[in-house]
Amino acid sequence: MAFEQTIKSVNRILQLVGEKKIIIVDNASPNDSSIKLKEEFRLNEDVIFIQNKTNLGFAKGNNIGYKYAKINFDPKFVVVMNSDVLIGQNNFIQLVDESFNRNSFDIMGPDIVTFYGGFHQNPMKQQNYNLKRLQCMKRKLVLKNHLKLLYWIKWRILNKHPKKRKQNVSKRKIKEVKEGLPLHGSFYVFSTNFLKKNDSCFYAETFMYMEAQILYYQAMKKKYKVIYDPSVIVTHIDDVSTDLTFSNRYKKAVFSNKALLDSVRAFIKLIEG
Repeated sequence: MAFEQTIKSVNRILQLVGEKKIIIVDNASPNDSSIKLKEEFRLNEDVIFIQNKTNLGFAKGNNIGYKYAKINFDPKFVVVMNSDVLIGQNNFIQLVDESFNRNSFDIMGPDIVTFYGGFHQNPMKQQNYNLKRLQCMKRKLVLKNHLKLLYWIKWRILNKHPKKRKQNVSKRKIKEVKEGLPLHGSFYVFSTNFLKKNDSCFYAETFMYMEAQILYYQAMKKKYKVIYDPSVIVTHIDDVSTDLTFSNRYKKAVFSNKALLDSVRAFIKLIEG
């Protein structure tokens, strides 16, 4: 966990007008960031710190925070957000409440503006993740997994400077409320409508990747109201590491490929029932 960014994000939330509780979930960070975060907010009763003994992954880690909020505070809304997101609107809580009064949503995504470039990450382009497409993805990922050494040595020769991952973003802000489109996974608002029906927010069978796609699939299947509301705006730092050695890049690439493969398999299993 990048504790400096987390501290900035939490301090910004504390400044918002209105009642709120902040739950920080540390997924067994390998450094001393958890100690520093505990010390930073130990005297603030509005900040709850949960430290997992092992890294449970994105979905399960967030589910722990979601469940804690639901059980202990009976909230009207639960916001699940990355630690590299900043809320700039002081009346954010009021804006969320007004959005719910207008739209009665289950899940809402704001206008997520990237810090670098000012791109808009919501709403995401609709992608049809059916069984055929997922099976095709699985075959490609299995091949990469088997040929990982050869594949990444070739990647290193052809790409002395790694390319940035292509982002599903737009240069133009969508200024109207949109319903039924997938939302970016860095920031969700779950309303009381969703909370009453769900004890977790993410499908727990993934470790990393595909959480947003699976959530969208489940929401559409259950006929939940999913909206994008441009009146609510947040900033996503979305940092990209550029100083990793080739060895670290290789290890990260191999790990990411396996994690994505596992998530695709979990998605397939979910669809097949």
